[in-house]
Amino acid sequence: MLWTNTGSKLSSIQEGVILRKRIVSTVCGRLTLSYTLLFGLLSLAAFVLVYVHIVGDLNQQTDDRLRATIREFTKTREDGGLSGLQEEFDRESTAAGKERSFFRLLDPKGRPVASSGQRVWQELQWLPARIPAGSEQFKRLRIHELEYPIRIIATRLEDGFLLQAGIIDDKDEVLESYRETFSTAFFLILVLGGIGAYMIARRAMSGVREVTEAAGRIAAGDLDQPISKGNRGEEIEALATMFNTMQKRVSGLIGELKAVINNVAHDLRMPITRMRGVAETTLTRNANRESYRNMAVTVIEESDRLVSQINTILELAEIDAGIRVLAMQKVDLAEIVRMAVELYLPAAEERDITLSVQIDDQPYTLSGNQDGLQRLLANLLDNAIKFTPDGGKIDITLTAEKDGVVLSVADNGPGIAKEDKEHIFDRFYRGDTSRSISGNGLGLALVKAIARKHNGSVVVHSDGKNGSCFVVKLPQ
Repeated sequence: MLWTNTGSKLSSIQEGVILRKRIVSTVCGRLTLSYTLLFGLLSLAAFVLVYVHIVGDLNQQTDDRLRATIREFTKTREDGGLSGLQEEFDRESTAAGKERSFFRLLDPKGRPVASSGQRVWQELQWLPARIPAGSEQFKRLRIHELEYPIRIIATRLEDGFLLQAGIIDDKDEVLESYRETFSTAFFLILVLGGIGAYMIARRAMSGVREVTEAAGRIAAGDLDQPISKGNRGEEIEALATMFNTMQKRVSGLIGELKAVINNVAHDLRMPITRMRGVAETTLTRNANRESYRNMAVTVIEESDRLVSQINTILELAEIDAGIRVLAMQKVDLAEIVRMAVELYLPAAEERDITLSVQIDDQPYTLSGNQDGLQRLLANLLDNAIKFTPDGGKIDITLTAEKDGVVLSVADNGPGIAKEDKEHIFDRFYRGDTSRSISGNGLGLALVKAIARKHNGSVVVHSDGKNGSCFVVKLPQ
């Protein structure tokens, strides 16, 4: 039975410790404790201020009452002499009640000549220090036989006599009642304040709980339930808005990742299938040395295409993730354009395509990465040559603006359909008009990534019929 009781007590203690840890560990619990403590401290401070004020007022009232009594006795002595004063002492003592007021008059040598409540004066045994004529002195004394202390005033009269008056100072009874009232009020304030603080804290943290629940849904794979808007405060609404933006971004990234995986699988499967087909055809027939040579050439070409595609995918991923840092330096964009045009001029001439370059005779200096800008221009020119018909024309224009440089590459190809323009810079995206032309759908995505790394932008203009124009804006 003893072990059972001990185990029960230990279990209760452990539950109490766990409960206290839970309260302290949660923001809601901490806010509740903080607000409750604040209410308690403010209430205690208010009690102390009011208490001090009440004590001061009661003391002042008692002292004013004693001064009035002294003035009355002084006038009575002047009018009725010593006997009249003694009668007034007795009358005041009887009116105030037994042992509630005490009076006496001492001659200059300290001997009593008139008094009431002589027994109390014998126990008090208090004579003030030297008091000048016309001045007064207060004292608060306690004797064992009385429940409350006595407040005494001593006044030196003009003839050297000392007049003393004392009354029971029962303000402690009033103060005790006030303390009891405050204790009850303080307890109610703590309880009601704690409940109110908990409700306020719980309401304030409701938005955080919704964000936590939404994060749990995301962790479980549900990305289609955003946090609803409400009236939970500006900070919580801002948090919910940012979380919804993040959730939308994560959902979009996962969708892009799935599309990339599907496109990569499709684009990698085609060259591998071609390589396998060539190898299988060569092996299943009576092939000669030339056939094996052709097979090897095909495998090498497809392998190079695969390596190029994989390198482009990795480069895009590194740029987007910020892993690849493009070293910036002062470069002349006009010189890069001229070099790229010179490089692609033979490919254009094979199809009788005219490359027209319009660059003012001035340097177009900006802070950029030369290799990145070369890749950007090479992809734009390669894309333009692919979609420009034989005998067509490509215009490359470089102009300076107030806040940067504008590069445009325009062709007179078939153009880009309206529904394709929104996705033309997505990875692996290929419109209907481009499916019959070799490519992997990564070139324009790389152009956009490089432009963004230079704090620039790229847009395309096309009516879907009369060619297209790619415009790149880069800050200087």
